[in-house]
Amino acid sequence: MSRPLRALRLLATTALASAGTIPAAGSAWAQSAIELDEITVTARKRNERLWDVPFTVDAQSRQQLQESRSYDAPSALKDTAGVYMPTFGDRSTSFLVMRGVGPVLYPLSPDDSSVLTFVDGTPLPIGSSNGNYLDLERVEVLKGPQSTLFGRNTTGGAINLIPVLPDESWKGYLRSEYGSQNLRMLEGAVGGPLIKDKLGARLAFRLRGIDGFIPNLAGPRLGRELSGTGRLTLRFTPTDRTTWTIGGSLDASDGVPVYYALKGDGFFRPVAAQSLANEVDKNYTANSKFEHSFDHFTFTSQTSYNTIRGDLAYNGADFLLGSRLTGLPFSAFSPIAGNYLNRNVDQSRFTQELRLSANPGDALQWVAGISYYRDRAKLFSMRNVFFYGPAMAGYDNLHQTTDGRAVFGEVTYPLVEKLKLSLGGRYTREDKTFHAEYYSDGTPGGVPFFLERGSKDYNFWSGRASLSYDWSDKLMSYGSVSRGYKSGGFGTFNSLDWAGVPRKPYGSSTTISYEIGSRSSLLDDRLKLSAALFYNDVSKEQVMAYDIKSFSTQSINIDTESHGAELDATWKLGDHWELAGGVTYTSTELGDVPADVARAQAGMKKGNKLPQIPEWAGKASVTYRAPVAQLGLPALGSANLLARLGYNYLGPRFSDAGNVGKLKAVHLVSARLGVEWEKGEAYLFGENLLDKRNLNVSQPYGNSAITGAPISGVVYSRGATVGAGASLKF
Repeated sequence: MSRPLRALRLLATTALASAGTIPAAGSAWAQSAIELDEITVTARKRNERLWDVPFTVDAQSRQQLQESRSYDAPSALKDTAGVYMPTFGDRSTSFLVMRGVGPVLYPLSPDDSSVLTFVDGTPLPIGSSNGNYLDLERVEVLKGPQSTLFGRNTTGGAINLIPVLPDESWKGYLRSEYGSQNLRMLEGAVGGPLIKDKLGARLAFRLRGIDGFIPNLAGPRLGRELSGTGRLTLRFTPTDRTTWTIGGSLDASDGVPVYYALKGDGFFRPVAAQSLANEVDKNYTANSKFEHSFDHFTFTSQTSYNTIRGDLAYNGADFLLGSRLTGLPFSAFSPIAGNYLNRNVDQSRFTQELRLSANPGDALQWVAGISYYRDRAKLFSMRNVFFYGPAMAGYDNLHQTTDGRAVFGEVTYPLVEKLKLSLGGRYTREDKTFHAEYYSDGTPGGVPFFLERGSKDYNFWSGRASLSYDWSDKLMSYGSVSRGYKSGGFGTFNSLDWAGVPRKPYGSSTTISYEIGSRSSLLDDRLKLSAALFYNDVSKEQVMAYDIKSFSTQSINIDTESHGAELDATWKLGDHWELAGGVTYTSTELGDVPADVARAQAGMKKGNKLPQIPEWAGKASVTYRAPVAQLGLPALGSANLLARLGYNYLGPRFSDAGNVGKLKAVHLVSARLGVEWEKGEAYLFGENLLDKRNLNVSQPYGNSAITGAPISGVVYSRGATVGAGASLKF
């Protein structure tokens, strides 16, 4: 069956399912007049009810983030259906995949992304995907192509972080945690008026650290993390129509990343042999958002500048893994001069956006604007992994600049009382240039020096059309078709620069996404349901092909597709209990694979599943909250008992496009038990209580040269963490 026919069948099936949920006229449920919860989001760059957005948005409130101990991207997004973060053991190489759309194996260049993170609408570089989440009002996860309003590189979706703003009175908090593996955390925030009704400020910070968890025969334990995060926000309100918000932040980390360790050949428990493993990252952000409301529209100017500076150093081969792979003695890999990789990253992004939008409450809602951005990347790497020869030796320096300009707009028009049509589009022009130099370190077989340059221009459009219908004030349905686009470019890596062979540019990628879904509120608003079906047709997805035998990469384009279903529910059982759960199904498929790529990467062929995306994933949680006086503890006064038990499931998946390295299912259990009162709380917590060190990556390397047994290089996740925490509000 062709892809368009599959998409039509998918949409038709969902339409029938939605029709079956329409309440009968005159029923008690349909006549209910209980007011719905008003969740306000900015998913379309204007304030509106979540109920009115014609595509899937997962919004987590400040309270939800605190109760689930969501301090960074992985912890905050684990409860979001269809969102996954592949990681190779460090922060700087992490990226996001949503509903099967994302870089395959690894981003091809510093500006290659399918899911981008934003702070109140201003974009962060892809290197910030695995950043800390600090003092947020909410997290909005926008699913499906968001290129219409959020621009390029959001073909899979977008993450929008909404910080807490200064209040009309001085308020703040201080929180501390301590736990196993020497987990320690101290965070706080304070904000209020500097000049009454004119100027407010808020300062937030967090210091966090935890020891390593992978035994290391040649150095410190792998997995140690230290981070410091801070943000200062100033909010000017010179008139009741004008607001100017200025912010600056720093997110810094220093750690020992968990890189490929040996598995197999008698080594089935986590153990490493690495003498060089260190990662230092610093992310600076400055942003400005000026808003003025006129009689008939609102003017907004958003300006931002972000920069990431990172230094990543590690052994090219774990000593144990290298010894088993080559048959050479353990000691052959210990001299750092012949077994190291070092990468220095300096990336920056400047953006300026001007837009006009309808005022809240207007019958015709619209937004239109222009934007400009400039991305710069400076990447310097040094390496020498002796047993690969000149292919993994020498120095290279890459400079890349991307200039982009865009014009965009979207309008929502009520066709009839309950039926709304939304149409939007964006036209973008990008100019990309690069130059790179390679220098030999004296390893025989390579050229002494090689210089290459390149430039390409791209003109493209993206857009979205959607219909939404309010069957009642308790049920709405929507359908949408979106077009996303990622421009091509020049890959970060050139595996043949040592031979004087220039890198080949990769092509642009286009995504056509279909979605149909519904939101409903039942049982006097105690049961909230949301469901969606989706189909993504990706033409020429950007793929990194990897040959483990030669340690070489290729930047290529291959068609992919994904389709699936999502169901989320929250049910309040009486005054004390709340149940929440969800299930996600995602089917992915790789298109035709060029013959030379199939020969280079074992197992890579048409029909393969995309890496790191399970067919099934799910979540469930139960929360209990009640006054302790009702539980026979009157001495604690008006305090409440809060207990939460959570479960996350990640089904089996592959860690590579060749579908050779298969990862087992992941079961995560978390818990929280505490007492909260008006001015604070005290609690116990536990994460991954089953204490499973799951695999994030499993790369088969072939057979051991010593025993002939299969061996793999793997990346482990952390086991159980338990501890206690407390907070005070003022």
